[in-house]
Amino acid sequence: MTFLKSKKGIFCIVLAAVLLFCGICTALGFWYYNVPKFQNVTVELGTKSVALSEFMTKYAIASQVKFPGETPNIDVGKVGTQELTLSHLWKEETVTLTVADTTAPQVSFVENRREFINYEPNAEDFIADIRDLSETKAYFVEEPTVPENYADVTVQIAVEDTYGNKTVGESTISFVWLRGEFTLELGDTLEKADILFDVEQDGEYISQEEIDAINQSAVGTYTLKSLNPDREALCEITVQDTTGPDLKLKNVTIYVDQKTSLESFIKSAEDPSGGVKTRLVSELLFGTAGKQTVTVEAEDAFGNITKAETTLKIIKNNIAPTISGLKAMTVERNSNPDFLSGVTAKDDRDGSCTVTVNTDKVDLSTAGTYYAVYTSRDKAGNVRTAKRKITVLHNEDDTAALVRSIAAKLSSDPVELSNYVRSTIKYNHNWGGDDPVWYGLKNKKGNCYVHALVLRALFREKGISSKLIWVTDKSHYWLLVNVGGQWKHIDPTPGTKHPAYLMNDTQRYNNLQGRDWDRSNWPVCN
Repeated sequence: MTFLKSKKGIFCIVLAAVLLFCGICTALGFWYYNVPKFQNVTVELGTKSVALSEFMTKYAIASQVKFPGETPNIDVGKVGTQELTLSHLWKEETVTLTVADTTAPQVSFVENRREFINYEPNAEDFIADIRDLSETKAYFVEEPTVPENYADVTVQIAVEDTYGNKTVGESTISFVWLRGEFTLELGDTLEKADILFDVEQDGEYISQEEIDAINQSAVGTYTLKSLNPDREALCEITVQDTTGPDLKLKNVTIYVDQKTSLESFIKSAEDPSGGVKTRLVSELLFGTAGKQTVTVEAEDAFGNITKAETTLKIIKNNIAPTISGLKAMTVERNSNPDFLSGVTAKDDRDGSCTVTVNTDKVDLSTAGTYYAVYTSRDKAGNVRTAKRKITVLHNEDDTAALVRSIAAKLSSDPVELSNYVRSTIKYNHNWGGDDPVWYGLKNKKGNCYVHALVLRALFREKGISSKLIWVTDKSHYWLLVNVGGQWKHIDPTPGTKHPAYLMNDTQRYNNLQGRDWDRSNWPVCN
């Protein structure tokens, strides 16, 4: 009985221990479930990235940490906050990532500035370099006061970024009447005004001869010293060459079977330092028609380079020679002219070329206008042809033959012959030159004199008696024609003032509107 009681007690003790252990485990599990696995993170602007482990507390198991959905884009490139959701096992927590800027700008200050007395201080002038990830502004801690004399002034400059982080530095302004230093580009001209505050007041203290000498000097450093021992001052002049040569190029055109070189593209390459080296940057490709962009560099003695572009044009030789000297030519009938005299041909590549002429269609035995054909060929086979006007002059026989051929087609009626002239030959102010009849019949124009002589020629061919008549001032010409033994006025000039019918003296006088002829020289017309 005692033994049984003892076993029962032991069982109770064990059971109580098991229950206690389970309670402790449950409490520990509840505690671990609720303890935060993640924490907020703050990083400085400029941090490259944030690792996931930085958000974990010591209670998190790294292998169980993840983003519950898609991995978010964590932006550490700007100041601000971003909420992120992370999960650990089956529990999610939200944390905040803060990007802050608490770093003051890194600034290199100018220790000293030498300025003229009229200088207006600007805080930016005293800063050599600023490094900061946000925008900055520079200002004077206290606005400096420019002294009335040449005393130095110490200034404090603050550089502050967008988030209030500030760096303060000091600099000194030394006010001078002569600049302590000046940089002159080789080829430019140094003037006293470049280094003096008041040229009118202090110009005499600087030697113009020394300035002229510096202007003629090579690259280097030169010292100008005040000529007034009571106002000692030095100015260090640095002559530098930082500018490339003055390079001017020209376009080049060649044929497909030609080549060219660098020199053909250069119009000029000049630099104050003297010698200039030029070189092709691009490769020249010959043998194919087209355009190429050609790049050329010019380098001076100090390594300054100027680069420029031009064009290489490669063309096929398809341009024929140009023929010159083909002015219209006038020759006599049955003459033997030199049709090649004064005629030349020139090719833009071959120079002078041979010219041939074809006169098969030029009839030197017959008056008229003809065209000779000239031909020239260059070495590439390009052919140029051109025509030249050849006028073969007529003679009396030609005129007579022309009148005869026309008269043969007309009747012997004086009025019909006159009407033919009126309708065929238009009026102009030309007198017809040496042969008015030929001029009128060939050119179909002429003045009243031409009309009258053409009609007279037709009358003669038909055997009709006529006389040339004119008003006393010779401002108009017409004919008298004998018809059936009586003389009549007949006017072949077209126009309403000159009737086409036969007229007596009264009719003629009336339509001439008061102009008269010397009646003693011509028969009466009734």
